[in-house]
Amino acid sequence: MAPVPVQATLSGRSFLTATLDSVHRCPARSDYIDLRFSTSAGFWQWRFPEPQGRRRADRRGAVPLALTFGRYAAQAHIIRDNALGPALPSSAALPLILGDAYILIERRLIITDTGAATA
Repeated sequence: MAPVPVQATLSGRSFLTATLDSVHRCPARSDYIDLRFSTSAGFWQWRFPEPQGRRRADRRGAVPLALTFGRYAAQAHIIRDNALGPALPSSAALPLILGDAYILIERRLIITDTGAATA
């Protein structure tokens, strides 16, 4: 897989390369998971219910994923042929993310003020 540029445009949206910084349980709800990502422009935290019967991390190789602002919540999409694929359920995206997926985050999800609340 060819490396995706730090700044990319997919389906008319602007993305930045992200690194998964931490994974932990939500302090307020133990049945939720917090993933914290950092980019060159700031950070983003994704909080979602822990999937039932969480699968092991997929270590078959770095899968390119794009995290986007969806209609009702954040969505993960596999990137195919430099385009967004269909949205994945968070329970399917989590093993890919934990398995060292190559992550792009839509620019409008990123918090640039480190003192601001997380999304």
